[in-house]
Amino acid sequence: MSYLLSLGLLGHRSLFWRGACGACAAATGLPVTEHVQTLETASASVTSSELKDWEDLQKNLRTRLRDCDDDGWTTDDLRRIGGLDIGFEDGTNRATAVLVVCELRDCHLKLIYEDSVDVDMALPYISGFLFVREIPAYELLLERLRDSAPDVEPDVFLVDGSGLFHPRQCGSASHFGILHNLRTVGVAKKLLCFEDFDKEHGRIVEEKVLSKPGDSIPLVGTSGFNYGFAVRTSAAKAKVQDSSRRVYVSAGHRFSHDTARNVVLKCIVDGGSYMPEPIRLADLTGRAIERAWKQIHATSKPQSRQVIMDVSNLLDDKQRKTLLAILDEVEAEPSAVLSSISVDSIKRKQATKDELFQPLQEMYPDATVLELRAALKMEKPWAADLRKASLRYQQAGRAMRLSR
Repeated sequence: MSYLLSLGLLGHRSLFWRGACGACAAATGLPVTEHVQTLETASASVTSSELKDWEDLQKNLRTRLRDCDDDGWTTDDLRRIGGLDIGFEDGTNRATAVLVVCELRDCHLKLIYEDSVDVDMALPYISGFLFVREIPAYELLLERLRDSAPDVEPDVFLVDGSGLFHPRQCGSASHFGILHNLRTVGVAKKLLCFEDFDKEHGRIVEEKVLSKPGDSIPLVGTSGFNYGFAVRTSAAKAKVQDSSRRVYVSAGHRFSHDTARNVVLKCIVDGGSYMPEPIRLADLTGRAIERAWKQIHATSKPQSRQVIMDVSNLLDDKQRKTLLAILDEVEAEPSAVLSSISVDSIKRKQATKDELFQPLQEMYPDATVLELRAALKMEKPWAADLRKASLRYQQAGRAMRLSR
């Protein structure tokens, strides 16, 4: 991998940023030192020189982008699809980045893997340069997947963002795909406008009535370049000037626009969301984590956020319910820490104590019952059938391992 960060370092923004730029520089041949940012400079306003460096980096990567299908590969070969999404906590630079993997079985998508990492970013949002904030998190999620569950690596990654539909034809989906030679597709919720695809082009696209699911309109710029498709995915009624039931699909890497569109349509659940299922599940997981954190963040240490991340990543629905029932049975005070609960007081099978409660106690001896309850009560009905390995075989701060 291009960089190696432990989860404990993820919140250290200078290291987080350095890892991303080191990867990009190594991939393009540009000097690493030109793109390394310290914590202090990352917090400051981005200079015109830095923007120029980022533009050059994207243009360099664009020369390596393959906007055609791999020889012999078709959507009939599609088995596993990844979904990548980053959701930000309101009013802060803190975010949750999520990767889910779904398996296509008899035309149905089944969730088989989920992982999330905590992201703390000092760099500002700048349209056209989202890779600065997103790529390091995506790289870390990919690294964790390959470490914990390499057998379920996706055939294609759907990225909540753009691929070729970008001012320099290299959005985050393309950037990520090129760096790691992955098949990627950009799936944007909002229509992006820039010099070659201005507001007038956008108005024409948004006013075009797409009558039924699967209908699409090319995103053709003034230059004649096709940036992708606006695609109607949902069966809900589409209205003129209403793009809420459309997504903007563009090839990321190792795909044509047509195949990218077809992959997205394969990931739409009948009667469900207009977003492809892997991205929808990644978004829902991030929101569930943020809801749990909001319940305790005012009275908890920042480190307690990792408890919530681990509960989401390492415990399945059945395991969470079992641990919650144990906390109810021992009647511990909300302020009590986990290490204060005697294992002998738990009236459960020894295997449950050995494989579930004691590992959690060892991972987080100082976590309070209040914090654990907030994490364990996390509602994730979409992951109810996902089975994870015993907590005894998991590691704090790492990605989930599959049930044996």
